[in-house]
Amino acid sequence: MHVIYHQDELIKVLRSLPRMAFVPTMGNLHEGHLTLIEEAKKRKDHVIVSIFINPLQFNSEEDFQKYPRTLEHDLSMLKKINVSFVFTPSENDIIDKSNTIQINLPEIAHDLCGKFRPGHFNGVAIIICKLFNLIQPEVAFFGKKDFQQLFLIKEITRQLNYPIEIIGIDTIRDQDGLAKSSRNNLLTAGNRKKAPQLFEIMNNMKEKVIEKSMPIKEIEETAIKHLNGSGWLVDYFSIRSAKSLQKPLHDENHMIILGAATLGSVRLIDNIEFCIHH
Repeated sequence: MHVIYHQDELIKVLRSLPRMAFVPTMGNLHEGHLTLIEEAKKRKDHVIVSIFINPLQFNSEEDFQKYPRTLEHDLSMLKKINVSFVFTPSENDIIDKSNTIQINLPEIAHDLCGKFRPGHFNGVAIIICKLFNLIQPEVAFFGKKDFQQLFLIKEITRQLNYPIEIIGIDTIRDQDGLAKSSRNNLLTAGNRKKAPQLFEIMNNMKEKVIEKSMPIKEIEETAIKHLNGSGWLVDYFSIRSAKSLQKPLHDENHMIILGAATLGSVRLIDNIEFCIHH
């Protein structure tokens, strides 16, 4: 396994290689990341994983500092599964101090998580574009847990004509249904037990959407009230079209329920994608 710390070295190393598969991460790797990497290995001989905790996508310095940093452990995990290359640049190496370039994202970037984390997706977009430019992979893998992020990365790729295939991989969950996330490590033991409620309530919403037992707005409001009542602080629950992330039309078939809520001091997100057969 070749660990690369600087972009100059990265460019040199990749120059002689055929196009490869790419898995961007912020480290603190878990089974969800490893699933992305295994899928990438099925597609290409060479896989490059990046580990970079992107300061541009955090809404507070405190949240950025709190993010788990486990580089040595991450590298030993990647070595075990025979990853070809790991790119782990320093902040100075990848973020230009003047950083004045902005990416004007589609309107949906300011809705859902974007509404509660202003500038978050712009920070994600800047780093993803930098990594795409440096690595020039043929295919890149992202988890569906961050569904809005995946949607926006597909849009950026399409609109900027990147010759990269973007593949979304299903969310990996613990046995109790909680979506695997690096943030789960920050939950207290009591809150870890409580955390699967987020997924439970979304399943409940899904049933109601399929049964058409109440209007969509009412399903969302009931879920918010219920979770807030059990000690969470809900940002949103929203039932959308999985194709456009807009409010669903009356004959929508492919749906998604997205939600974000804070438990203790940890903000968790999740979603459920499903089809309605008319």
